[in-house]
Amino acid sequence: MPEIYIDQQKIELYQKAMKDAGLCVLATEMPQVRAIAALRSGKIDGVFAAKNDLPDIAKLPMVPGDVLLGSLDGYLVMREGPIEGISDLSTEVLGVPLGATWCSQIVDSYANIVKVPRGTQMLQQMLAEGRIDAMLTDAYSLDLTGGVPDGYKAITIDHFDVTSWLKAEFKDIRPLFDKGTSAFMASVGR
Repeated sequence: MPEIYIDQQKIELYQKAMKDAGLCVLATEMPQVRAIAALRSGKIDGVFAAKNDLPDIAKLPMVPGDVLLGSLDGYLVMREGPIEGISDLSTEVLGVPLGATWCSQIVDSYANIVKVPRGTQMLQQMLAEGRIDAMLTDAYSLDLTGGVPDGYKAITIDHFDVTSWLKAEFKDIRPLFDKGTSAFMASVGR
């Protein structure tokens, strides 16, 4: 489960939805980078939310669930002005959520990056304090933290779908996994 925006109640709802679907699932929260390491080491068997590059990043055979969790934009957020994309950045300090994988290829060649542990909320605070010049975030996280701050703009730099994933060795339980995922999404109003 994503570390930043999940609480104990949602974890319990998820586990109940999976149990009702016929699966025993122990959910834990962690950032995406830790989840990938846990997949590789065999500590976890799936990821609640990731984009379609998860198998490549994890370097493991994985199968996506059939339930679309969301279709999101990835944004560059910065002060109003002439910059219209990542390629326009030169010396600006760019804040990136620690553990986020959706933007890793986008910023691979940019040197002035600060990785922040508490995601979009902390990035927005750092923008307001002038500690960073710009930040990367996804639409879901930006919406949860109140949207684009006054005096700033959000430039779409990516678009991606998010689904749940299982290690390929568990592909036979995917119908039950999808049933549980659908029930969970309905229980949280999505």
